[in-house]
Amino acid sequence: MTGIKENKENKNNKKTLLIVAVILAVTGGVIFTVAFAALGFDIAKLSTQKYEFNTYMLAEDFNSIKINTETASVILAASDSDECKIECVEREKMKHTAKVREGTLVIDVENTKKWYDYIGSSFGNETITIYLPKAVYASLSVNADTGSVEIPEMFSFESVCVKVDTGSIDCYADVSNSIELQTATGSICAENSKTDGEVKLKTSTGSIKIADIRCNRLSAESHTGSIDLTNTIADDNMTINCATGSVKFNSCDANEMKVETHTGSIVGTLLSDKIFFAKSAVGNVDVPKTTSGGTCELVTGTGDIKIEIKK
Repeated sequence: MTGIKENKENKNNKKTLLIVAVILAVTGGVIFTVAFAALGFDIAKLSTQKYEFNTYMLAEDFNSIKINTETASVILAASDSDECKIECVEREKMKHTAKVREGTLVIDVENTKKWYDYIGSSFGNETITIYLPKAVYASLSVNADTGSVEIPEMFSFESVCVKVDTGSIDCYADVSNSIELQTATGSICAENSKTDGEVKLKTSTGSIKIADIRCNRLSAESHTGSIDLTNTIADDNMTINCATGSVKFNSCDANEMKVETHTGSIVGTLLSDKIFFAKSAVGNVDVPKTTSGGTCELVTGTGDIKIEIKK
């Protein structure tokens, strides 16, 4: 009887504790909602980090751009004067510097944080907006930990190299030599370029979109995300790798093509005859029975393969 009584008391104690926990959780939620409403539901006001708006003006001429930042998004825009203006929304202890060195605009971040400065919350949007006085430059290089990069079509470069850990990359500029865009988590979009060299696009988690690109060699790789190509031609070879996601072609071509996806379909239209080698472990295969042209190898583990020749 004593054991039964103790079990009953334990159950009652657990119920009481559960009720108290629920009451505390609800009370906390109400307090948070009231406090958040008092801030106008502006999540940025919950940040414990202090932000500044700083402007840097540069009169020196430069032909290349090199940007190193940690948590700021990078935006390129046209200047309304002969000077370069750089507007930064940045953290108090993570300010940026801007200098011209040997014909290159160099933007770096100076992180003066101590270990205790990382304690707290941050909901602000850090940005670096660069107003460029010219439309044509030799090279653009961007390295960032967290932040998106936007390169509008009003600019042209000989080469573009952008590498970020977390953030999307949008490149609409005309690039004449080589393009390399890489992100660990985020989407990639590359459009409107005619290059003599190679286009390399890689993301671990995110989709890739390619449109109106003409190059010598093209490679695109996504571990998780689809890859879409429109009006894209590689004079030499095209290599597409997709772990989980589909691959779609719309009026694309290359002398040699190799496309592989583990889980996803491979569909679309090409511009010239190919000698096809197509295989799907689980799915239907429908490719033209042409016997001339460059080689086109299409392999998927799970998904359909359907290709047509558009002439």
